[in-house]
Amino acid sequence: MSRARSDVPASDPSTVRPPLASRRAVLFGAAAGLAGVAVGAGPAQAAPVYSPIPKLPGEVSRTDTRTTRIGKKKYEAIDVVWGTDRARLYVPHATPPKAPKPSAVAWMYHSNGSTHTAMDGAYAYPGMLLVDRGVVCVCPNFGGSTWTTQAALTHQVNWDKYISAVFNVGVAFARANSGGGSLMTYAYGNGMVRGMRGIYLANASYDMEDLYARDPGRIGPPYGNDPARVAATNPARLPQSAWAGKRVKTVVSLVDPILPPDRHGLALAGLAKPVAADVRVQYHDQGHTVPGWTHSDMVATFNSWL
Repeated sequence: MSRARSDVPASDPSTVRPPLASRRAVLFGAAAGLAGVAVGAGPAQAAPVYSPIPKLPGEVSRTDTRTTRIGKKKYEAIDVVWGTDRARLYVPHATPPKAPKPSAVAWMYHSNGSTHTAMDGAYAYPGMLLVDRGVVCVCPNFGGSTWTTQAALTHQVNWDKYISAVFNVGVAFARANSGGGSLMTYAYGNGMVRGMRGIYLANASYDMEDLYARDPGRIGPPYGNDPARVAATNPARLPQSAWAGKRVKTVVSLVDPILPPDRHGLALAGLAKPVAADVRVQYHDQGHTVPGWTHSDMVATFNSWL
């Protein structure tokens, strides 16, 4: 696909510029523009720059300081190991640890088969859209592709404690692509991430029992091939009351061959809508491919929830 504008990467053909409001500047930044720089494969052992972002607890590597293309905002891409899990963070220079003003944090839930390195892959562009607004981004590994197992949930609890201890969190948002949706929705529905204002699902999973029934060879092993364990932490089994006051946007395709929306994105929207503060559904026709326009739409959606 040819690019509509030279400043928008081929992976994101959207040309939408989300509106910003000055009253939201404390939490979401005031910089306009869409994003970023060319991103490498991941943090290398470059000469560390610890000012203005000091070395983080558990830090194991960071790249050279990066600068976003549109907003010209500097940030650090940092790998942290905490407990037995690893995460990659984008930390804007405008938002150092324990900054005097509270900031926003965006949690990125990687798809099945990916890792924390998705922060420099599928989430690099949307991450930099957020960096331009002073938002800290974090993409934990969550143990790999372990869905909503007890191991993944333990990592979620540990990372929530870590982020809350290191940064002055005023509000949080979350984004999931594909298989990352199950852990994200389970965590949100159970209040496992402090300050969470809303979640954005892009072709994202929800019903783990549906996935297990259709692909037990891939879904079963992390759960010990035990259907009862799959059911026990299936976000689709959360009561409707879990979504009271919540905010959800789900982007789905009716021709998605991997995640039928009537069991995933649309099922969540239908359950939540009667009690939630905001539920939005948007359709596309690209099957299980996440549309590029979701990146700027995600930023606009998070901004509207402030």
